[in-house]
Amino acid sequence: MQALIKGIVLLLALFALAVGARSVDVGADDHVLREVTDLQAKAAEGLPILVEFALTGCPHCHVAEEEFLKPMIRSGEYEGKVLIRKLLMDRGNTVVDFDGQEIAARDLARRYGAVVAPTVVVLSPDGELLTDPVVGLKTVDFYGGYLYRAIDRAVEAMAARDAAEVAMR
Repeated sequence: MQALIKGIVLLLALFALAVGARSVDVGADDHVLREVTDLQAKAAEGLPILVEFALTGCPHCHVAEEEFLKPMIRSGEYEGKVLIRKLLMDRGNTVVDFDGQEIAARDLARRYGAVVAPTVVVLSPDGELLTDPVVGLKTVDFYGGYLYRAIDRAVEAMAARDAAEVAMR
């Protein structure tokens, strides 16, 4: 009987450890997709910037983040290729714009036509829209393809701009 009690206590302890470890992982995962606060600083990295314009509590935004954006970041495949960030446009917050001036998140969203959440845009380091926005989460089956295509086109557009700049020198 004593061995049975020890076994149950051991199982409960292992279960508590597993639940605790899972809680830590979930908390750490919240920081995988960072909210952008300073576009000028991000632009200094010289990469295209993918921005998801989202709303707090938006279920479609949650799917876009959990099923696509966070896995893209975790994969490491886009590191050095594109910065992936989100911007909550319903909190009354401000962002440092590409020119160093503060701008309301809502105003920035309007500039890029983000009236539906989620809307994903890919911007050049000077704030130019590099591809058409990915608006809404129409269908999960195709959403990843829309994002990958937008990133690929943005990288191509940046390469073409860089080549044109070199040719003009």
